[in-house]
Parts: sequence; structure tokens; C-alpha cells
Amino acid sequence: MTQALDTTFPKSETSKKSLLLTPRLHASIDHFLKTQSATVHQLIKALGSPLNILFPQLVRDNVESFQTVLKKHGLRGRVYFAHKTNMSDSLTRQLACERAFLDVSSLNELRHGLASGFTGDRIEATGPKTSEFLALGLQHGITFSIDSLWELRQVISLRKHLQLDKSTKILIRLSGFHADHSRFLNKGSRFGITLGELQEALDIVEEAEDELQFLGYAFHLDTVSITERAVAIENCIQLYEEALARGLEPRVLCIGGGFKVNYLQSETEWNEYTSALKESVLGTGPSMTWQGNSFGMFAEHGKLRGNFNSYNYYDETCGADFLDEILSHQFPNLQDKTAGALLRDNMIELWIEPGRSLVTQTGVTVASVNNLRPSSTGDMLINLNMKRQDVTFLDQEIFIDPIVLYQNQAPHAEPGAHGVYFAGNLCLESDMVYRHKTFLPRLPEPGDIVVFANTSGYFMDFSACNSMMEPIARKVAIKQRGLDFDWVLDELYSAI
Repeated sequence: MTQALDTTFPKSETSKKSLLLTPRLHASIDHFLKTQSATVHQLIKALGSPLNILFPQLVRDNVESFQTVLKKHGLRGRVYFAHKTNMSDSLTRQLACERAFLDVSSLNELRHGLASGFTGDRIEATGPKTSEFLALGLQHGITFSIDSLWELRQVISLRKHLQLDKSTKILIRLSGFHADHSRFLNKGSRFGITLGELQEALDIVEEAEDELQFLGYAFHLDTVSITERAVAIENCIQLYEEALARGLEPRVLCIGGGFKVNYLQSETEWNEYTSALKESVLGTGPSMTWQGNSFGMFAEHGKLRGNFNSYNYYDETCGADFLDEILSHQFPNLQDKTAGALLRDNMIELWIEPGRSLVTQTGVTVASVNNLRPSSTGDMLINLNMKRQDVTFLDQEIFIDPIVLYQNQAPHAEPGAHGVYFAGNLCLESDMVYRHKTFLPRLPEPGDIVVFANTSGYFMDFSACNSMMEPIARKVAIKQRGLDFDWVLDELYSAI
């Protein structure tokens, strides 16, 4: 039955546009997959499927790329890794040996950072915090990005209870930015002290000047808009004057993360695939999604409505290049000075908190093929020994073609010949690893390995769970020595 199913996409459609989403892959990872396929199969047999494979040494280039941009703009600064991006031991231990700092958002992330080699003076705590989280951070002398007035008062109260002598370093995280000269949509935020609350916050800081060392301001925007970030930077710089007038000495601005990642090799492939996807939703093209999933789009009176609810998987300006673009932004109302120049001229140190962009191209997730079968609607399903949560960030769709490590080589394979859906191993209709159609050169066989590229940033960890007692993927770390590779369990990795 499986062999008789026709999964070939019509020639008229493949000739019209590419339906591939070829992943970008670091040269070292590409070399590993091409030369160590037998090792990957052995690891799967020994440690189970799925499996996360990390290349922690590659994180150094990402850290240095951000440091290079700071130097280009003549800025002093710090690169904080947003720990929530990945729970790996090996990545955190490697970062502890680089020119990097650590941003933690929970008590256990703080414990993990300390155990991985970060000292308190290299750690910043962000997000909502419990009293236990605050107390441990206070005892280790970490920096706090204060998220609310309650949190600010709690820090002062806990200091008294813990009988601390050394002052506590803090930033005030702000939200609710505005500008009369720029038009932008302020979406609002559940985080941060609003500009309307700032006076009260500064009053508290001023009263506790012997206990608190006020370093400056912080923000984190849920957007990739340069305009919104520029408005936030301008608002914060204006607020430094008020803090200085109070006798405070702010010198730091933390602009958070969100520096984007480019996951695909080809902009043309991304544009052509998304175009075909929109035609599918509109009804003018063949079906491209499982059970009509439209990813936020819908057809109305022959027109496409809604928004394509997806990360932009192809983006030329990402990571350190995106930071460079932010710092090069000019302010027409400030004599066309750039954001970098404003920070430099005001002797403000810049802190950033990249997450996925700091661990981009440092890991893959691999899973074995259980079987192939047709669905009730005639679509070809590739059933993997993994679940959707093993390789997704929340419920977002990942538009990156996986790489198949075939056990048996075929004499001929035509790119994009077979349209398939990747399904998970849970007894749930919703457990589709990909809800969009993927086009493979040939069908895999049971036991073949499917590789999901560039999963270190959120994909391999953030939503992972053990539903139906299916285990969470284990991790191994790869060390490259010349053209050879060694592997070790993630928890046993040493950066030295």
C-alpha cells in the first residue's frame, strides 16, 4: 500500500517555483554529518531517538562577532547569553570560558550558571523573580534587572534579612516608550516598570543609595523593528539626565536581545515556498498544509486575509549585523547622530542579551524514521521516533527542510520529487512534527536518520516534555580536533 502511493508533486508546479527550504549549515556540522553518519546511527542506538547533538566550540565565533560590532562603534559593552534559549551543560560551560556573561531568568538557571563556571559578577537576572531567586542572587552579588516596584522593594527587604554589606547592582527595566516624532505601534508589555512609575522607583533607589548601586536602564522589546528600538534608546538616554540630577551615577543601557537568525540558504526558496503556501490557502494552488492549517492566513471573497504567523526564516541582516544596524540608526531630531554615537558620547556602556543568535549553528536534533504510511487523505506520512515538542518553540512552525541520512544510497534522486509530512510518535492527531509539506529527493526507509538543523536556539529545549512517557531527548557534545570528532555526554563536557 505504501509503495503504491503517488507522492510525486506535479511537474507543472515544481517547474513554476522551488518548494525547497534548504537549511544553512555551519561547515563543521556539515562535515560531521557527511563523514560521521555511522556515528550518528550508533549514538541513536545507544542513547535513543530523538537526540540533540551540540557543537559548543562553535559558540566562540558568535560571541566574538558581537564583540567586534561593539568595538567598531567605540563602545564598552557586555554580551549576555539568555540562558532560557538552551539548557545545555556544554554550551553554558563553554560560554563561561569565552568573553561572555550570563542572563538568567529563574532560580535553577542561576544555580546552573554558577555550577557551570560563571561567577556572580558575570551574571544578570531578568524577568519575574521569586524571593528565593532574589535571595540566592543577592548572596552571590549578581546584577538585577528590576522588573517591578515590588521586586525593587523586595531586594531591599531581603538585603536586610541576609545582613549584606556590599551594595547590590541593579538596572531598572522600562516599558511603555513613546515618541512624538516617530509613528510606531506600542504593543504594551507585561514586563518592566512603566515610565509613569519611574519617579517612584527612583525615589526608592535614592532612599536606599547605600544599599543599591544604580547602574542604569534596561529594556527588552518583543519586536525586530529598528524604529521601536531607536525610540526606546532615545527615551532611556533622556532619562539619564534626570537620574544624574538626583545624584545617581547611571552608566549602563541594556537593550535586550532579539537579534534575529538566518536559517536558510536561499531567499528565493523562502519567497517561492511562502508564495506557494499563500496560493494553497487562497485555493489557487495545491494543498501545502496538514488538514488545511493556514498559519494565520485565510481566504475571503477571493482575497488573502490575515497575517502569515511565522518567524522570517530567511533574513540577511541578523545576529551581530542586526546590532550594527541598530547602532548605525540615525536620529534626525538629534543632528543625525547614530545610536552608537549617542551612547559613546554619553559614556554609556551597552549590554545586550542575545539568545538564539548567540547559539546559532551550534546544534542539531536527530531522530530515526519509524515507518512510512499514507494518511486517510492520501498524503505520505514519515513517522519519526520523536514528538513535535522535541523540536519546536512553543507552537510555532519551523520552515526548514530536514536533512535525511539515508542508510542505503540510491543511484538517482530528483530534488523535491516527493511531498511528505513528518509526524510524531504520540497517540495524538495533533502530533505533527511539521504541519507544512516538505519535499524530499527520495523517500527515507525505517531506520534512516532525519536531521533538523540549527535547533540550539529554543527549538530543542523550550517546549520539550515527556508526554505519554516518551522521553525528552538526551544531549551529546561534539569536540572537533582537526578533521576528527570526539563525542561526550552533554553533562560530562569540559571546555578545557
